[in-house]
Amino acid sequence: MKKNNNIASLVLVLTTRCNLSCRYCYLDAKNRGQDMGETTLNQALALIDHGSPCHIQITGGEPTLVPELIALVAEKSAAMICRPKLAIQTNGTLLTPEMVSLFKKHKIQVGISLDGPPDVHDRLRGQPSECLRGMKLLESEQIPFRITTVICEENILHLDRLALLLAGFANSRGIGLDLLVNRGRAALGPLHPPSAKILANGVRNLVRTLERINKHRIHPIRLRELDLLRKGKKQAFCHAARGTSLAVHPNGSLYPCAQTLGDAGFFLGTTADPFPEFSTDLTAINLKNNRCRHCHLKQSCPGDCPGRIHYGNSKRTKLVCTLYQSISNL
Repeated sequence: MKKNNNIASLVLVLTTRCNLSCRYCYLDAKNRGQDMGETTLNQALALIDHGSPCHIQITGGEPTLVPELIALVAEKSAAMICRPKLAIQTNGTLLTPEMVSLFKKHKIQVGISLDGPPDVHDRLRGQPSECLRGMKLLESEQIPFRITTVICEENILHLDRLALLLAGFANSRGIGLDLLVNRGRAALGPLHPPSAKILANGVRNLVRTLERINKHRIHPIRLRELDLLRKGKKQAFCHAARGTSLAVHPNGSLYPCAQTLGDAGFFLGTTADPFPEFSTDLTAINLKNNRCRHCHLKQSCPGDCPGRIHYGNSKRTKLVCTLYQSISNL
């Protein structure tokens, strides 16, 4: 099995099955309903089993539908030369005490997909009460978790309410805002990105609410985009933009990141027969438009997800500019 010392981030899509039916699901219908086999998992891990630091992201579909595979990843990674750090992204609805104990034992970082307060989340994803139950399980075991929220016109003006909900969890540590990607159901509608004006209002309300909440917390609820702005401009937005990430489909096919999963234009071979070089066109995709030269964030803009740029359009690309500018102007 070929190893690639350049790969610093491995995304394991353990299953494309899901117990929810998100209105903007990015997976094409043809890519749903598959679980990863142990042979494919072993081959995927072998690709990165070298001495360099590496991060493994466990995702789906909904990965908690295959808890035995999560346990297998944890056990096998503990024996790897690179001893990768593990993280999981889940909708939280199927968490059990056994799974939470596994997260704690193996120090698996936890991300929860939550798109707003219960009424809003119910319209966009479903099962908000089960998601909250999962968050309470994490809270009971004092496991820190972060929230990822997909931003669309239906939830943008409710982000302050989401922050207030998270204030009730001592172990909620952050929120990341993902603008809607033009793939799967999201490309078909009926959900749409917010207008620039509404996006700016929603983000400003969120930041101000977090500021008030964090005055009374030991561990602040951080906003990922604000942290990115404070870090300043980097060479590339993410591992995919640097050409140092791989996403593994349950059938063993390889792609540069989860955003490009199943797209034949980004196919990189399979776990059994990977391409010799993992270079992709994502490394050439940057956040650029005519307003950049006059933007006050020109020297500190963190950029944007190259997959989101690739699948977007000019209007959607400009929204990330509004997002950063709204935060920096407060």
